[in-house]
Amino acid sequence: MGPGGEDPAARSASYACPSAPAEPGAGLLGVLGPDGKIHNLRSLMPVDEDFLAAVRVRGAPEERMRFSNRCQTSGCSQWTGTRCGVIDRAIKAMEAPGAPPRSDLPPCSIRGTCRWFAQVGAKACPTCAYIVTDTRQMNVAAE
Repeated sequence: MGPGGEDPAARSASYACPSAPAEPGAGLLGVLGPDGKIHNLRSLMPVDEDFLAAVRVRGAPEERMRFSNRCQTSGCSQWTGTRCGVIDRAIKAMEAPGAPPRSDLPPCSIRGTCRWFAQVGAKACPTCAYIVTDTRQMNVAAE
């Protein structure tokens, strides 16, 4: 048990993944803009199979939209054993010479439960806007 009798595994399972696959039950978090950044919606929009079928006409939705769902921890290929590796790699890339400048905290409908925010705090937020979900592994698994 954690502090205050809290079960750490239960707490970990309550986090939201800000880069989840597009699937029924997920929420649309943001859309890729012409500036190459994800622009968050004012509120998380639940998606269903009808919505996904309509947007798949133009290709993988993850290539131009970001979705959120429950963090899968060890059920996800990005899980390092103790944390999500996506945000750690992205922050490191954003510290490289020539990386885009970081901005203020953008509006976010999941910040209170976000796995990335829980891991690294406010520096996750401006980095998050530049992360587009990589669907290559998802596409291989579907074939």
